[in-house]
Amino acid sequence: MLNAYPQTLEVLLEASPHFNKLNNKILRKTLATRVNVEQAAKIADVKLEALLIKLNKSINIDIDKMETQMNIETEKTIINDKPEILLNIDKEKIKKLDVRPIIDSGKDPFLDIMSYIKDLNDDEIFFLINSFEPIPLYSVLSKKGFDHFTEKKENVFEIYFFKSDHVKNTSLHSEENNIDNQENELSNVIEIDVRELEPPEPMGIILEALSQVDAKTLLLVHHHREPMMLYPKLGERGYQAVTNKIEENYYKVIITKMD
Repeated sequence: MLNAYPQTLEVLLEASPHFNKLNNKILRKTLATRVNVEQAAKIADVKLEALLIKLNKSINIDIDKMETQMNIETEKTIINDKPEILLNIDKEKIKKLDVRPIIDSGKDPFLDIMSYIKDLNDDEIFFLINSFEPIPLYSVLSKKGFDHFTEKKENVFEIYFFKSDHVKNTSLHSEENNIDNQENELSNVIEIDVRELEPPEPMGIILEALSQVDAKTLLLVHHHREPMMLYPKLGERGYQAVTNKIEENYYKVIITKMD
């Protein structure tokens, strides 16, 4: 979008200070290529519908029909927006995990989630209940073949993770592919907390830990801010990161090796 319509950059900058990082051409190259508009709106905590209208106005698209359609969409009930697989699924096939008690205990639930996923059959749904939207988890589980559907009910996020028919059929008819997936599956997590450290210590520790990150291992970093200067250094070394703001002065950064 930014390459085809440079004027959309101004729209993003006006929408949220979060997009200021796009002024940096290096960061724009490393970050913008991995994020679509919907994901960017979620991360920046701006309304997707309003942002899309402004973006389309900036490239002179007639938005009258678009606004009408969006009004119709907002009047739909949540259940009508659910994927068909969630409407017809046997309740016994829905495996629920509420990670709020884990978070309240001061523990990160990521390892619990990954352990839970390992025991999930292809025809089962992983139903996650969380106190915040786990945006980095979407990326991690998508690599394992999971689509997701998210609902927000007051201050609770309910996320359904499921495998599409295409993914299921592929896994059923390709035993060799199954073996490859199992061998390449993320099975190790390295966790570090740099929130109490002063710059440049956090970056040094993170870069030093990269030597332990491979195709089966990810690095989970607890940080006091979004590490903007870290992203280009990761890209140069063949790594990628997804960052989620948990609360003020607390960010979770998931670092994986690029495919």
